Amino acid sequence: MSIPADKVSFDLIQNAIDSISRAVELIAWNEMPNDGARLKQAILSIGHGVELLLKERLRQIHPVLIWEDVDRYPSLDARTVGVDKAIHRLRQIGAIQLSDEDAALVKSLRNTRNAIEHFSWTTTRQEANAIVGKALSFAIAFAQTHLGVDIAFAYKRDDTWQQLLTTHYDFAKAHTARHEAALRATNEYFVACEFCGALAVSPSGGSCTLCGHWNDIPDEPF
Repeated sequence: MSIPADKVSFDLIQNAIDSISRAVELIAWNEMPNDGARLKQAILSIGHGVELLLKERLRQIHPVLIWEDVDRYPSLDARTVGVDKAIHRLRQIGAIQLSDEDAALVKSLRNTRNAIEHFSWTTTRQEANAIVGKALSFAIAFAQTHLGVDIAFAYKRDDTWQQLLTTHYDFAKAHTARHEAALRATNEYFVACEFCGALAVSPSGGSCTLCGHWNDIPDEPF
């Protein structure tokens, strides 16, 4: 169904991408002069985006699963699921087995977001950057694996992706490890990238599957 030109429409996946993109802008380009405010907004944005990605996957299984009380579907004045129940339903009904590490990450992100929004929260710059970096890596991987959406593609149209990999240590570390683990699962052989260092370059090609840089792969001697 087409949407009239004078109407504005938002769905879960687009809302998620909008929030994640806001977090990316904040950590990649450091445009806000107040570092504390910048990191706070980045955590809130990535937390919101991750929660919406989980709900979108539930919606794809069945829309009723988004509601806390399924009997209230589709009432807009009823509560939708929180992170804990979303993970539980994804595992039990959707057969989507998030690792214990990822489940703990998402729950910790939820707790941090709640503390910022409803109480108070004190942290270090290092901890805040680690939270955002790990959460962003999870969001990109979850969207690609379980929703078939390449969130990172938009950031590769300009220098944003390279900026993330070269200036945001926590994201680069988390996403390199996640990306390398996925490649190892294919049982194919990869060599280290000359630019980002990830074991993500196929000897038969030359383009790094993580950073996109082309590597000069020497011919093997006879």
